[in-house]
Order: sequence, then structure tokens, then C-alpha cells
Amino acid sequence: MVERKYVDVNVFVYWLSGSGKLLEKAKKWIKAIEDGARGEFLTSALTIYELIIIIAGLTGKTLKDTEFIKDVLEALLGLSKLRIVPLSKEVFRTASEAMTRFSLDFEDAIHYATAIKHGATKIISNDRDFEKTDIQRIF
Repeated sequence: MVERKYVDVNVFVYWLSGSGKLLEKAKKWIKAIEDGARGEFLTSALTIYELIIIIAGLTGKTLKDTEFIKDVLEALLGLSKLRIVPLSKEVFRTASEAMTRFSLDFEDAIHYATAIKHGATKIISNDRDFEKTDIQRIF
């Protein structure tokens, strides 16, 4: 059985816009995704939207720039072994509970809830807030 790992948005942000140590760590994880088994790495559909918003803010692009959107989508969707899972009512309910249980903001709670729903045992993130949860944070 393949161990599932959830990939937080910051890994993709560093990969597409980072420098130094953060970029190198992100590249290591992207390579692991590309080399891994199908289904070993997953992220939420929310990650796609967050990634576009964050990269747009860093680069001064807008959400009306179709070439920019295509470039970001192509990079993320080009990771053929990365499983992108949908949001659901169950994820939102679990996220709401996780906010209180672990003192997470709603965004982190959604990522946590998605990871748990889909059987991830680890979350790849440099966000230390996940250390308050019952899922192992690695980066």
C-alpha cells in the first residue's frame, strides 16, 4: 500500500516563485511527486485557486490574464502523478471542527480536512500550524 502525502500550496508557490533554500526544498518535493507512485501525493482543488492568487500577487498579474492562468495551470496540472481532489461538504464540516480543535485558520483547516478525508498520513508544508494537528508535517 502506498503512503499518501498531502502537498500544501506553499510547496508549489516556492517551486514557481521561490529562491534559495525554499526553492531547493520545493524542487526536491516536485521531483518526488514526479518520481512517485500514482496517488502517493495529493492536494486540494483549493490549492489551484490559492496558487494562482498568490503567484498573481507576487508577479503583478491579474486573474484576467489568460496566458498567466494557463502557465500556472500547465505547471501544476503537468504533474501527472499528483492527485487533485475536490472540495466537499464533508471537508468543509471537518475543516470547521478542525479550526476549533487545532486553532487553525479556515484555509489551513480545509487543507487538513482534505488530507484526512483522503487518507494522507503526512502533510508537506513549511507551515508550522500543522504541527498542532494529528497529521505529521514534513518539509
